[in-house]
Formats: sequence, C-alpha cells, structure tokens
Amino acid sequence: MPDEPFDTDPGIDADLAALLAEPALWEPVDAALEDAVVAAISAESAPAGVVVPITRSRPRLVAAAAAVVLVVLAVGAVLSIRETSAPAGIELALEPTELAPTATGLVSIDDTPLGTRLVLSVSGLPPAANDQYYEAWLRTGPEAGVSAGTFHLRGGDGEIELWAGVTAEDYPLFTITIQDEADPESSGRVVLRGRVAE
Repeated sequence: MPDEPFDTDPGIDADLAALLAEPALWEPVDAALEDAVVAAISAESAPAGVVVPITRSRPRLVAAAAAVVLVVLAVGAVLSIRETSAPAGIELALEPTELAPTATGLVSIDDTPLGTRLVLSVSGLPPAANDQYYEAWLRTGPEAGVSAGTFHLRGGDGEIELWAGVTAEDYPLFTITIQDEADPESSGRVVLRGRVAE
C-alpha cells in the first residue's frame, strides 16, 4: 500500500476513491492468481497453435517455494501440538446423595497445558442459601482433596466452568459439597459425587 493515504481528488468519483483507499487492494497478489491471469492473457493474445511460456524470475520462484514449505511445516506443528498437548476429555455422570436426592449432574474433565478444566452441568440441585455456596473438589479420598472452584446456582441451572491445578488421574474422585461462608474448610456435606474409572 502507498506510504501516504489515498488523496481524493474532487474530480474522482467517490466510489472509485473509496475502492482505491481499501488496504486489501494494495496487498501483494497471490502467485497462483498471477500465473492464471498471465496464462489467460497469453492464450487470448497468442496466434492459434502458438504456446507462450510463462516465465518467472528465479528469486521469486525460490521465495514462493520457501513460503509453501513454511506453511506446510506450520500446519504440521499445529496438528502435532493438538495431538500431544492434552488427552481426550472424560465425561463423568454424578450420583446424588441423601442431601440432594433429586439432583443429577455431568462433568466434562479435560487435562490442558494450563490445568484441569471442568465443565459442570447440574439439574435438580437447589440454589445455595445466601450464606452458603457449593464447592467442587477433586479428591483422592475423604481426607485429601483440592478445590476446583465454587458456585451458588442462584441464577438457575446451567454450565459451570471450573479449574483445578491437579489431574483427574491423580485425584479421581469428584465431589460437590454445600459450604457455609463462615467456614472455608470442606464441610464434608456431599450433594453429588462420581469417580473417574481406573
């Protein structure tokens, strides 16, 4: 694109001026498109039966080939990262306890390079009282666990995104407890639970 913005002349049609001011108009032309245009022009202008070769300078051919190689390598790298960065997700159905017998839930667990991402969907679990909240946990058992976040459901059911700094492989038990705001320690009052298959 020119260094200076397109200077509109009062004599130039406004639509043409707007078109010429578009940045995309000044971007480099794709080599394949350039070849196709040259070939079409050559075919139209050459006498019947005469083949007009398309020539291109060697430096431009080398640059085009290098660009293609770089694109192929970049795509391969992205696919490789996608395949190795995180295992396939786990879907875990949650069972209710006597504290919330009508509740059901499903949690999707994905180990990512940033941590363990959990997407929780629940139904039948009542909203927490104003002085209470729900807390999700990844645990090895009743005595050892790591919080994956808190929520209250006062706006109704829906998907809840949670994160944990430990993996479901090391902490395979998933629980949701009802907590009192005055006590940050786990209450042990489990409303939903599930275990990742070993």
